[in-house]
Amino acid sequence: MGKRNKVTTRDIAEYVNLSQSTVSMILSKRANVSFTKETIRRVEEAAKELGYQKPEAGIKKKEKNLANSIIVICPTFSNGYYTMVNQSIHQQAKKYGYTVFTVSTLRDAVQETSYLKLLNGFQLTGIIALYPPDQMAAANALSKQVPFVLIGDKPENCRFDSVELDSKKTGSMIGEYLLKLGHRHITFVTSPIRTKDINRLYRLEGLKESFLLYGIDPGQIQIQSPSISDYRRMKPDNQEYEIGYSQTKTALQKQTPSTAFIGNNDSIAYGIMAAITDLGYKIPRDFSVCGFDNLALSGMPQISLTTVEHAARQKGKEAVDIIYRKNQHSKESSSHSYIMRMEYEPELIIRRSTGRVM
Repeated sequence: MGKRNKVTTRDIAEYVNLSQSTVSMILSKRANVSFTKETIRRVEEAAKELGYQKPEAGIKKKEKNLANSIIVICPTFSNGYYTMVNQSIHQQAKKYGYTVFTVSTLRDAVQETSYLKLLNGFQLTGIIALYPPDQMAAANALSKQVPFVLIGDKPENCRFDSVELDSKKTGSMIGEYLLKLGHRHITFVTSPIRTKDINRLYRLEGLKESFLLYGIDPGQIQIQSPSISDYRRMKPDNQEYEIGYSQTKTALQKQTPSTAFIGNNDSIAYGIMAAITDLGYKIPRDFSVCGFDNLALSGMPQISLTTVEHAARQKGKEAVDIIYRKNQHSKESSSHSYIMRMEYEPELIIRRSTGRVM
């Protein structure tokens, strides 16, 4: 693997939220300049964590063990979308002779931080994140040492390669389709919407934009999601389905005016469908249901879910190809590095779970 850009004082400054000049003076041990012991400690620890200083001899020995490996950072193993992407990554990596290891963070910032710190001590072929990291400063710094690819919506502060999904476009696509069918009240069922969960935010924003485009009040979109505390109490292996089921049941028992339900992903949509049928309603006669991701189960005749195909398998393959090209480029050229940004066009897959308002 070729030589990569080193972590800079700018990366460290961003990581500890200090000025770049402060970091530079501390690391260079500039004379006639004084800082608090706490500030010095923070900068020196961050420099060590991000790999600014030369690794210790013990780390050099073990870093070679993963030199031909790609590490995949995944939020959860229970969502079928991530399974699809992981499988495509493994298949493409095999063609290049790479080994793949996948770790799950469960979207826990502390767990994510520990993984990023750990990976800093190894020489790797590449890293693929299946969601935007919470610790973007650490991820940006790590990308200076090893090819790092994000699959999903790209935050503005992300400074490495990405294979993107425009979630606003997918939300607008489903919203416009349902509006054409005569639906004017829609319930959006999702995991808790936090600032860092940009795919959920963007899908909801796209849905609202479609309402505005048709001159309809976006306030007629009802958002159903569990509280953060309830969400954390759910078992990870069935979390998405349980959200769809419990939140839809609550909405129906409150006699929602909605005639259509949208799950933030297909797994949530399965829970929505189960709740609707368990309470004695028919799909799509009483309620239409949509999802996102186009999982294999969504095409089964018993489910037949209207959803959005956004090239999960192709994105996994492309992420591995980017890593391969980046490694080849670093071996063959010492010229300035480049950042790749690719986006696949989503496609609405219409099935029997949706219909006109009766």
